[in-house]
Amino acid sequence: MTITPANEQQCLQVKNWFADHHAVYTWGGPNMTYPMSNKTFLKLLTDKHFNSFCLLNDKQQLLAFGQYYRRLEHHHLGRLAVNPIFRGKGLAKILINALLEQAYLHDSSAKGASLFVFRDNEIAYRCYQSLGFVETDYPEPHFPGNMENCAYMRKPNTSNSQPITR
Repeated sequence: MTITPANEQQCLQVKNWFADHHAVYTWGGPNMTYPMSNKTFLKLLTDKHFNSFCLLNDKQQLLAFGQYYRRLEHHHLGRLAVNPIFRGKGLAKILINALLEQAYLHDSSAKGASLFVFRDNEIAYRCYQSLGFVETDYPEPHFPGNMENCAYMRKPNTSNSQPITR
């Protein structure tokens, strides 16, 4: 498996992983709607402050997608998704470790990693816990967007890079 910067074609493949408003909103946040034009989807996904990556297998099939950016002195992970036909194989953990490796290679000064997860997304919540993320209070006075049902999770930077687990 390899991690590679996402291109437009791969981003549009990711769009097809979501079949309704709830699914795309839960994944992409308050600006994601369903249906959505390709142009709007790409604009939201490729905003310049996001670093978007794809996890590919040796056949160059898109296995998973994720983003990171700097937020509150942490590498903030977002829009993490595994291709529905490959779910249940531990790819989310591989994706997250690969994203963190990329993030720390680019900027080792971050205090750690962070992410938001909807509380009713139990599979994702447990996955993040297994990787060392812990639910903490959001450090700013107001939680961003329409994300009242979200948990804010952090993982400290215990080294300057995180290994990729295959």
